[in-house]
Amino acid sequence: MINIHIKDKFYQDKKILENINIRVNEGEFLSIIGPSGCGKTTLLNIASSLDKDFNGKVTISSSNIGFIFQDHRLIPWLTVKENLLIISKEKDINQINELLNIVGLNDILDIYPKNLSGGMARRVSFVRAFINKPKVIFLDEPFISLDYPTATSLKKDFLNLCKKFNTTVILVTHDLSEAIYLSNRILFFSKNPANQILEYKNLNNQEFNLKKIDEIKNEILEKHPHILEGFL
Repeated sequence: MINIHIKDKFYQDKKILENINIRVNEGEFLSIIGPSGCGKTTLLNIASSLDKDFNGKVTISSSNIGFIFQDHRLIPWLTVKENLLIISKEKDINQINELLNIVGLNDILDIYPKNLSGGMARRVSFVRAFINKPKVIFLDEPFISLDYPTATSLKKDFLNLCKKFNTTVILVTHDLSEAIYLSNRILFFSKNPANQILEYKNLNNQEFNLKKIDEIKNEILEKHPHILEGFL
């Protein structure tokens, strides 16, 4: 479904990425973890064709792609309904309502973004990302800055949307527990120039079981205590 080959990527004179080779299968959920500033967002930008200035090649078997950012990026002078209709290809208000219901929202179509809570605005942005039934979604730390209960609820909603559309996902995150909960596979990156230093096949099966998640996290960190710093 997704093949990413990056020989190198420079920003000015600094090499950001080096020897990146990633394959993601259809319906797989891949998380990428690495130190702050190592180039995770740059990788997403390259994979989603937002950044084409690199040495390498990216192939995706579908052009139907969604992207969810760290903030909701709703257009402030448009209502929720208008924000979603402007993106929707089918312009189907029934479909919009169905997706809003999946994430626990109703009766908000005529509300402006400034009148939504942070969690509600983020949910609307998730609906916007799924509104055209994407085959692939890239996520750049979309749960950051949310309180724990809101983030946890939103992750469950996101997984429900992924299962509904059989979406292939690449998430970048700093949160190992989050990656363990959501992912089928986790890639750990080094510091700049970032490259893959560890691949972990996750057996959690997207279950929200805090005890199991902590056990897997502790197992990883006991074996590789400096992995989150970018070292094996």
